[in-house]
Amino acid sequence: MEDEEKTKEQLLTELSELRQRIAELETLEVKRKQAEDAMRQSENEYRTIFETTGTATIIIEEDTTISLANMEFERLSGYSKEEVEGKKRWTDFVANKDDLDRMKDYHNTRRIYPDAAPRNYEYKFMDRAGGVRDIFATIAVIPGTKRSVGSFLDITERKQAEEVLMESEQRFRDLVESSLTGICIIQDSRIVYQNKKQLKLRVPLGESLKLMDFRGIHPDDVEKVKQFYQGIISREVRSLGTDFRFYPEGKIDTEENMKWVYCQASLIKYQGKDSVLVNMMDMTKSKELERLLMMQEKMSSLGRVAAGIAHEIRNPLSGINIYLSTLQKIYDRADSLDKVKGIIGQLQSASGKIESVIRRVMDFSKPGEPKFVPTNINQPIEEALQLSSVTLRKSKIKLEKELSEDLPLCNADPHLIEEVILNLITNAAEAMKGIEVDKKIEVTSFMRNKHILVKVSDSGPGVRSDLKGKIFDPFYTTKAANTGIGLSLSHRVVTDHGGALSVGTSKWGGAEFIIEIPLEKETA
Repeated sequence: MEDEEKTKEQLLTELSELRQRIAELETLEVKRKQAEDAMRQSENEYRTIFETTGTATIIIEEDTTISLANMEFERLSGYSKEEVEGKKRWTDFVANKDDLDRMKDYHNTRRIYPDAAPRNYEYKFMDRAGGVRDIFATIAVIPGTKRSVGSFLDITERKQAEEVLMESEQRFRDLVESSLTGICIIQDSRIVYQNKKQLKLRVPLGESLKLMDFRGIHPDDVEKVKQFYQGIISREVRSLGTDFRFYPEGKIDTEENMKWVYCQASLIKYQGKDSVLVNMMDMTKSKELERLLMMQEKMSSLGRVAAGIAHEIRNPLSGINIYLSTLQKIYDRADSLDKVKGIIGQLQSASGKIESVIRRVMDFSKPGEPKFVPTNINQPIEEALQLSSVTLRKSKIKLEKELSEDLPLCNADPHLIEEVILNLITNAAEAMKGIEVDKKIEVTSFMRNKHILVKVSDSGPGVRSDLKGKIFDPFYTTKAANTGIGLSLSHRVVTDHGGALSVGTSKWGGAEFIIEIPLEKETA
């Protein structure tokens, strides 16, 4: 009986333990299912990330086999996943042997020392059709494994664009380096680039514009260059231009060594920073040629008024001879010294007239660079009228003038303005050679809109409308014995003053040349 009760208790105990074990197993099963569900969810999440990463991505085994590939890799390679996974190696997609050797070394090194091999590099990728693409690769070892994950970005178009840009940049650099114009770039008041021509010019700029040395600049142009320099560093305007003379670095400051340059500065962006592009053109030879042409034109103008000059000198010379003869008679008769004093005064007056004519001719004909000074424009007009007055009288041309007396001073070179006026008067006189009566030339000056205007009008045949656009061209002439440079040089002189020279029709139907000079010369 006792054994029977003991057996029953044991069975109950074992049953209780069995139920407890079943409960534990059920709990473990629930946890296992939860773990599987979590793992499945995690795997789905990672696969979604793997598939939607936006770049071609693969999992690489230690033996270089590709165990997993996403859809982007399918598109890049031209193979399906089924053709790649477990069947292709990453080495099958490397086009260049040098790239392959380098990447194999990275692959082996990465398995031993994960941080020793580079994570990023570029190489040539070959697809199914044999096409070659430029690829930017990112490779990293999966922690705790010998496998790695690789991401591949197609940069073929970017590389092609870079190559095109580099070719374009090289092409422009070649153009700049072989340019006949000196080119330099200024950034933060320092010269950061100069082409060969600029170096050859040897303009005394110095490495830093903040410490610019003006000692090499021609003394007459120092102030102009300083203003130009201030305009550059202040960045007040988008573009500035000026010409100046200088003595090349390392050379003695002599006339023979002096050079002329025209300098143009513009604001630009260079390597992402605000900069100034400076172009310098060597004008030395053209300036010398211009000087010779101006001398030729001056001599030509003097030749055309030579008769008038000779007449101006002949009259006082005749008077001097008469006065000297009278002095001889007074001396012979031993007359009063008062008469002698009077005659000597007349001699001095006649001599002064001759000296004045000679001085005007010398001032007009002497060579020299433009010197802009505050000028009453009527003064050079009067000088030109005096030089041409006798010639005009002999040609029976009536000269009229109406010069405004209250004109303000303007910045001008009086000798150059006199040359322009004389040239215009001479041209007008020559244009009326075929006219017998009623020949007139009128010279007027007045002010309008902050500009001083000078008009030279004639009663000649005028300028045909089809020629008005040509008469200022160098060497263009309608006269047989004419150089065709007079009006061209006159136009250049007025332009250098910041003004304008134009032609129209006078009130008599002839030609009317209009000079406009600003009170303040505008900066280019």
